Amino acid sequence: MTVSIKGRDRAAAMTRAGRSWTVPVEFHGRSLDLECRETLDELEALKDVWQGLEGRSPEAFGYFQSFDWCLSWSRLYLAPEKMEARARVYVLWDGADCVMIWPLMTRRISPAITLLVPLTAPMNQYSTLLYDPARFDRTAGRAVLEEIRRDRGLDAICLDHVPQSALLADILEGQGVSPEGGQQSSILDLSAITDWESHHRALPKKQRLQRNSRRNRLEKLGALDYRVYPAGSRGYADNIERCIALKQAWLRDTGRLGRDVFDPRFVAFLRDLGTSANEGDDGVYLHALTLDGSPIAMEIGMRFRDDYYCFLGAIDLAYQKYSPGKVQMESAQRWAIETGIRRFDFLNDPSAYKSSWTNATEPLTASYVPLTSLGRLYCHHWMAGLRPHMRSIYHRFGAQIRARLLSAVGPVQRLLGRHGGSMGLVLCCMP
Repeated sequence: MTVSIKGRDRAAAMTRAGRSWTVPVEFHGRSLDLECRETLDELEALKDVWQGLEGRSPEAFGYFQSFDWCLSWSRLYLAPEKMEARARVYVLWDGADCVMIWPLMTRRISPAITLLVPLTAPMNQYSTLLYDPARFDRTAGRAVLEEIRRDRGLDAICLDHVPQSALLADILEGQGVSPEGGQQSSILDLSAITDWESHHRALPKKQRLQRNSRRNRLEKLGALDYRVYPAGSRGYADNIERCIALKQAWLRDTGRLGRDVFDPRFVAFLRDLGTSANEGDDGVYLHALTLDGSPIAMEIGMRFRDDYYCFLGAIDLAYQKYSPGKVQMESAQRWAIETGIRRFDFLNDPSAYKSSWTNATEPLTASYVPLTSLGRLYCHHWMAGLRPHMRSIYHRFGAQIRARLLSAVGPVQRLLGRHGGSMGLVLCCMP
């Protein structure tokens, strides 16, 4: 089997600035077309094709490449007047049939460095691509990657959180550099669990007693209730801003940066996400644990093809000593079992508490592919070198020290942010 790419010398009409372009790719004796779409209208036009490919793609972690996620984000964050980020959604066609969609975007992190990163980064939790398994494989993926690498406007391709089981990890093998010490996602595999009662009885006795004790302590304070609101419902709309406010307070208290959570567009993004018509029970859900009617622990998560992603959790700090987040988590897992979810995914945050709530892991890899001399310096010495070490040191500090550091960094960031965003090279080491 051979794969080759034609059209290496493109005419001036093939310029990539601000509109789609297409180049031919030979695969299994057929001529396929690799297209790059860059405008919001071009992406909107892909809706039926994109959602159709979602249903055929075997990727287990593909929600953050879904049409709903990517387009909901793009409508808010890819404003035409802003030049920092531009969509680069690569689509591979076999005639009229779409066999691959790889949602990426360019991002300028300084006046001198332009990266190709996953569309919606860093908000996306996994980096994968969607594909038709009968008509796309590792070899075709390498051909697509090779074509992308020839773009002279890029300094590097930077992909974080690629699931080791994903085809993209195989495509990227041996490409670029990766930081030492990989990450992993913590997952509760529910495929063998038939009902909540049997699952709860199978837990170690100490664990059952701890969970019962937490709930009993809260019930002594007042009336405890748990509700799950789908996106688009009145309960979802009424609670979304409260959930984000609780999360922001927690981030400030623990000294975590969470820049995206403080962006005013973040609430609008989550408010609109998942409100489009979806088949079955797929969509976005807001979970609320309330005490006498007031939320004390909340969670926003996404259900996609019977997988559930715990995207954002928040607690009322006034009740922190009662561990309301753990009570909410137990209720969410019960809901997941009772509604037929097969995998409850805590995502890639490396928190130690997750081990008692999960029974499986998914190794994650990262790949930083330099395309220029400056990109090589950035990938080798920052992304795979200094950055992970600075992040590790930062996490060793206690919450109070982190909070003081961030209060000092904020004014510096605002000052230097006016001059090309160079401070982002330092601040991106923080979570």
